[in-house]
Amino acid sequence: MHGSLATRLRVLRAERGLTVRQVAEISGVAKETISQVERGERHPYDRTLAKLAHAYGVPVEDLLEEPALAVGKAEAPEAGLSVDSTEEVITFDDAAVRAAIKAAKAGKLTKREASRAIADAVRGGPTDALEDAVELLLEDAERRRVEDREAAKT
Repeated sequence: MHGSLATRLRVLRAERGLTVRQVAEISGVAKETISQVERGERHPYDRTLAKLAHAYGVPVEDLLEEPALAVGKAEAPEAGLSVDSTEEVITFDDAAVRAAIKAAKAGKLTKREASRAIADAVRGGPTDALEDAVELLLEDAERRRVEDREAAKT
């Protein structure tokens, strides 16, 4: 199963501040199924996908939509190059990345969940490095939140 569907479902749930159990109650889909689909361990039947889309208030097409950016190798320009030059193209689903960051900042996703969601939304890059970078950014955001709370108390 393509990771982006799992990511979109996790992000949609986090954005709405829902638990897996709550989504199960709203959608009529078993919580075990939701969990497996969100982890990318299972691909949902069309009917299940329709129920989840309805529960989140989005069209099924939005869940299945692939990023518009190209994935894979891009040809380098011919001018001035004497060797075969292809380079890895790192692409990402901007909306999924922004949603994961927003959900993490709001405390709806853990740092680990956010880093996984962002890494799932990126293609062609080093996943470990991305997860490390996200973790640092989220730690910084948490530190700033704590500082803001302390400043507000004084």
